[in-house]
Amino acid sequence: MDANWALILAAVVTAVGGIIVAVLQKFKTDNHTDHQVVLGMLKILHKGQQRVEDKVERLDERLDDHIEFHATEGMLDNARTVHQNGVTKNRNVSA
Repeated sequence: MDANWALILAAVVTAVGGIIVAVLQKFKTDNHTDHQVVLGMLKILHKGQQRVEDKVERLDERLDDHIEFHATEGMLDNARTVHQNGVTKNRNVSA
């Protein structure tokens, strides 16, 4: 009778071990798939971030050009004069 119980116990251990291996393998596959999805999303976000950075850079350049244009004219649109030390309000122009 002891040999029969040993055979049954070995079969149960093998079955439980097989189930555990199958679950772990499924988890590994799902984990790999999830990582691929996240990687794809990160690539999309990176492209979007790069486009925003490019637009900000272009806007910064345009704004610098615009400020420089007004500075070389000597007068800003809001009746202020540009000097090396900063911007001052003109006394003879009403704002």
